[in-house]
Amino acid sequence: METKKVNLRFTVLLGIVAVATVTRIFTPPLLGHPSNFSPIDAIALFSGCYFAGRLTKFIVPLLSVWVGDVFINYMYLHKLMLFYDGFYWQYGCYVLMTLLGSLLAYRVTPVNLMSASLSSSALFFVVSNFGVWVGSGMYPHTASGLVACYTAAIPFLSGTAIGDLIYSALFFGSFQWAGKRFPILALRHTSLK
Repeated sequence: METKKVNLRFTVLLGIVAVATVTRIFTPPLLGHPSNFSPIDAIALFSGCYFAGRLTKFIVPLLSVWVGDVFINYMYLHKLMLFYDGFYWQYGCYVLMTLLGSLLAYRVTPVNLMSASLSSSALFFVVSNFGVWVGSGMYPHTASGLVACYTAAIPFLSGTAIGDLIYSALFFGSFQWAGKRFPILALRHTSLK
């Protein structure tokens, strides 16, 4: 019975991530969305919080973002790109967000989830734009170049934060709802109050 519970729970968690990955790929061309409005950060938080295996909680979000990147790059650039220049800055962010999600595992409340979500947005803003400054050649490697890079990125921060909040609420809320309807999915240590 315990194995069935673990397998069902894993399947439901993976299903939520799979649906999010598919929406990341196909929603923008169909409906469009604000810049940086994406489920990726929320997938990392969700995976860190709910997937049980130490390795699994990191592999799932990284695989999700990689699959999405491959499809999106092919759709827009019309060529197969397994990785893009500077991908490691973003992927490193997702590893850190997964660690942040792990901290939520015993403390999932709306306030903690909102704090983790906004922290993920800030983390992505700081790290990814630092990567742009370091590696793109668009900005001089000076203090004013760094400031210019971060200033140019400010308009994208709101899309990231709104997307992170909405997707986090959807993922965590849907899993909590499923756990209440199907107690076999519920975990003792997580609850949205």
